[in-house]
Amino acid sequence: MAWLMTSDAPAQASLVGADDPAKLTLAIGRAFHQAGIPVDFLEELMRDLAVHLGVTLQVNALPTSLTVAIGPAYAQRVIIMRLEPAKLHLRKLALLNELVDALRVGTIDVAGALVETERIDKAQPPTPVVALVFAYALLSLGVAILLGGGSMDVIVATLVGIGTGSIAAIAERVPAVDRIFEVSAAFFATLIIGLFERFGAHEVSLYVVIIAGIVQLLPGLSLTTALHELANRNLVAGTARLGGVLVTLLSLTCGFALGVAVAGSSILTGASVPMQRPFGLLIVPAILAITFAVTIILHARPRDVGWVLASCALTIIVSRLLALLPEPRVAAFGTALIVGLGTNIGARYLRIPQAILLVPGLYVLVPGSLSYESILAVFQRNVTDAVTLALNAVLASILIVSGLLLSQLVVRPSVHDGDVTA
Repeated sequence: MAWLMTSDAPAQASLVGADDPAKLTLAIGRAFHQAGIPVDFLEELMRDLAVHLGVTLQVNALPTSLTVAIGPAYAQRVIIMRLEPAKLHLRKLALLNELVDALRVGTIDVAGALVETERIDKAQPPTPVVALVFAYALLSLGVAILLGGGSMDVIVATLVGIGTGSIAAIAERVPAVDRIFEVSAAFFATLIIGLFERFGAHEVSLYVVIIAGIVQLLPGLSLTTALHELANRNLVAGTARLGGVLVTLLSLTCGFALGVAVAGSSILTGASVPMQRPFGLLIVPAILAITFAVTIILHARPRDVGWVLASCALTIIVSRLLALLPEPRVAAFGTALIVGLGTNIGARYLRIPQAILLVPGLYVLVPGSLSYESILAVFQRNVTDAVTLALNAVLASILIVSGLLLSQLVVRPSVHDGDVTA
């Protein structure tokens, strides 16, 4: 017997006739998937939960689908869920993590957990427009400071962030705009820079302004997640996610090319990448701006703001310190290792949901900007730099994944065997 569930159907409606433990396993799996958990973690979590609930289950998770076979061999019920690619939602991940813990220790029964899962998995209302635009502006401001931009770079990057946030607010409400979000954001970012270059009194750094202005759209986190899935032998999911990374970069490139066509090619001769990155009091406002931006954009709970701040601060400070070593390329590996250890210790002994500590740290560490910078170098007809930057981005992602994997070997993330919640 087989069912087909689509992402816009109610989470429980198509599972009538299944026993409650099986329904709960499927509901929790779907909810975690739509909250943005990597699929290798999702498969392990669902298998572990099925054992706890006494359900015989096989699962195959992909970024856009979830296929589950329930029952013994040759007598299985197959459920296929076609799902939309998930966006990170820290509040959902934290609540689901707490629900699974409560289920394990017996403080909630299966029926109650089903009701709670459905409540958590319900679509969240769009973020208020003002809050979302403010968050994107803060994120662009903080990243521009970290990239070493001057005062004018920071101002223009913040303006670009306001434009990107405005498009994001529309995209949350209009599906047609959401499908061209990356193209539109890159186009308007390039157009704003071009207009400022033409009519402004000061030259700005193309790299700093455009990377800071669209940093939320850069697929660095997706690239790292894809490599993590490949490292865990989830080859189909990892390859599919890599394809998504490529599509995002191509979309951003198209938007940039359209912007250059309208604004003129003079912006390609702007200032180069700053060689010095700030390490002093300037880091404090940058960390605060990024923390509050990440809290809003990734829907973290107010009670978790302190942990988000700790994660962002630890990642930025450690990466800057390690970059001072004779071999700065180890900074990505060392930072990922330290952040991973801190995350696992917090999850194991303080019962802090892993996502709250790990995701913000990865968010400011991943090398998405290097990937896009390589494309900008192509437009500047500097192919050698483009290839070098692209390879550096891939190498940085591999080092980050290696650091995270090593941290999981040193400290298990949870007191429950097999409890991995991204």
